[in-house]
Amino acid sequence: MILLVDAGNTRIKWGLLEAGRMRAGETVPTAGAQRLGELWQGLRPEWVGVCSVAGEAVEAAILQALAPSGAVLFRLRAESHRYGILNPYADLGADRYAALVAARRRGLGHCVVAGLGTALTADALTAEGEFLGGVIAPGYGLMRRALTEGTAGVRPEAGVFAAFPGNTADAVETGILTALAGAVEGMRQRMRAALNGPVTVLLSGGDAARLVPLLDAPAVVAEDLVLEGLQWIARDKGVSDA
Repeated sequence: MILLVDAGNTRIKWGLLEAGRMRAGETVPTAGAQRLGELWQGLRPEWVGVCSVAGEAVEAAILQALAPSGAVLFRLRAESHRYGILNPYADLGADRYAALVAARRRGLGHCVVAGLGTALTADALTAEGEFLGGVIAPGYGLMRRALTEGTAGVRPEAGVFAAFPGNTADAVETGILTALAGAVEGMRQRMRAALNGPVTVLLSGGDAARLVPLLDAPAVVAEDLVLEGLQWIARDKGVSDA
């Protein structure tokens, strides 16, 4: 059994890999990382792959929860040239790196690898596996909170996307989604101009579905690119999930 862990800014997700099949585990808020020992009680993985951007305290909680299992622990860090990715980015986050690995193995050609979570990331990956760079912006929830907490006239009411919003709630919803879609489409257009060829958009994250109708071309939606990338990395390392 292989345990794969994606510790993000907001949530910790994991999956169990056995005989080539991934079984999704429970999801907990990152603030509740101390519960992992209870949730993982009885698990005896031979190998654990961890991708964490949640800070040292959360990583320490993960290590403590895994200590009784005696598993071999692998903590992912971005490297300059490994797993099919050429990466010149000095401080690339482990989550973005794992997503790039997964995107490369999907064989989509030139693509924008976009994560729609606490933050939006839109990363440019060539068909040959060269990471050209990427952008980071506040995600859907952060943008909404910035408006409701930083202004007196915007309230946290739900709105809908509209071509010409006629009320404040719809204006906020439309503005946020337009900004997110614009970041992704902007990266696609720059890649297309620089590489002189078609560019696929690969979306992942909790808010990915919100963007699909707003993009200029159909996008590929992935459930969890970070866990998918960790799975490929485990295979590259020769770790057996039998």
